[in-house]
Amino acid sequence: MRKILSAALAVFMICTLAACHRGPANQVHSAADMAGRTVGVLEGSLSQAYMTAYGRAEIRTYADARSLAADLRSGVLDCALVSSENAGDVARSGLTTLSEPYADDDYAIPVSVENRLMIENLENAMIFLRASGQLGAIINRWESGRGTGAYTADNDYERITVAISADVYPYAFYDENGDLAGIEVDVVRALAHRLELEPVFNVVAPDILLYMAESGKTVFAIGRIAADPSNRAVAFTSSYLHSTQLIVVRK
Repeated sequence: MRKILSAALAVFMICTLAACHRGPANQVHSAADMAGRTVGVLEGSLSQAYMTAYGRAEIRTYADARSLAADLRSGVLDCALVSSENAGDVARSGLTTLSEPYADDDYAIPVSVENRLMIENLENAMIFLRASGQLGAIINRWESGRGTGAYTADNDYERITVAISADVYPYAFYDENGDLAGIEVDVVRALAHRLELEPVFNVVAPDILLYMAESGKTVFAIGRIAADPSNRAVAFTSSYLHSTQLIVVRK
């Protein structure tokens, strides 16, 4: 009997320790459950931008996936938001990703349908940047926190106006020197460089970006705009950024 009791006590202690290691039971089963929770993100990542825009959760930033995963397992975090590229580094023992992504977005550049030549030229430039790896390199630099402007203006090129919203890091924002920077700034400069043009940015509120392109007040616009085939006033380029954001939770 004593041996049976000892064995039972050992099993109980092992289960208790395992439960402590896993942290409290998961309470996040969908994106709707994130409101009011503590959410971990990798510092400077696109996930941080998504959660900043969400605005209904406490955000904790981490320099690396290991420390983020440790705090999620222990219960310091209720969940984490990571890009699909980083999900494997975070979803380790005791963690899993929800089947439904938080976001699965394709962002494109709208141009007035009347500017057919610019539509064609931009798309050809986009195809080149994608095939040459330059587009991916821009995204990766910013996603890893190493983002720097890769292209500078050439004053010998023809100037064009581009509407942009400088509201969210790392897409488009003002850096510590007051200069416009970010993924979308570098994408525009790379496209313009390919087309031998010099972009002049017209910073506007996000809700009028599409109007600026539709009306032709700027040559085109950029600012996390999802392509909408039903919009007959503009034509969209192919995607310059595909972002899949996954919610990581305890099992």
